[in-house]
Amino acid sequence: MFLTYCCVDPSDLGVRVFRDSSTIAHMAWSIGPRLSLLSSGQGDAVPGGLMVINDQSYDRSGGRPRRLMEECLYVCGLLEYSGIVCDFEQPVRPMLEMFIRECAEGFRDLSVYVPERYAHCHGNTRILIPTALTSGSLPNRLREAVSQYGSDRVVLDMERTGRDLLLPNTDGPGAVLAFEDIPQMLAARGGTSFFSGELGARYFTYKDEEERTHFVIYDDYGTFRYKTELALQMGIREGFAVYPDMIGLGLL
Repeated sequence: MFLTYCCVDPSDLGVRVFRDSSTIAHMAWSIGPRLSLLSSGQGDAVPGGLMVINDQSYDRSGGRPRRLMEECLYVCGLLEYSGIVCDFEQPVRPMLEMFIRECAEGFRDLSVYVPERYAHCHGNTRILIPTALTSGSLPNRLREAVSQYGSDRVVLDMERTGRDLLLPNTDGPGAVLAFEDIPQMLAARGGTSFFSGELGARYFTYKDEEERTHFVIYDDYGTFRYKTELALQMGIREGFAVYPDMIGLGLL
């Protein structure tokens, strides 16, 4: 069985009643200056699930990693969370490395999920592997991660893909597409959509007014199912997806 955690902003918890609060990853906290713990202060606290903490407000100042760990541990105990997700987007920061080590050593029965660039911090963390690829091979990427970390530590980060890239450069960020516009875009251009097992996504191509070739890559319900089945074949049992994406894919 594959367990998908739904990453939910606290303002959305009042909009929809979730059947199982244990699968909610609450996106309600961030790390502030001097490793302070900041809360969004929105919505009512719902017990169960995971605590998501981001680094958007962290200014690279000093602080006490152990104290931050203890604050997170207190929140997890108060709200019956089973662990924390370090949703870090900044480059690797030494103080955040120390914080992750403190969590991995101090949480005991609680799980600590971290981006792969923080995998070196501790052998007890669980490693988030993004599945949104525009080039390369997703099966190979997951096999490499399992070989390096072990299947019990690898977790899918299932961001929904929707991008328009100008060929031949498929490694660039491309233009982000609204998912509801993709079917109309495909129909208007009279193209054919294909599935790529290597990318784990659907795609089609078209030419613009300047005769440049575009490569559109996107996810649907079938691609998410493919990724979870692929993960299960490799012994991977967990993944994360964002609340609006799951609604659009019919997963909630």
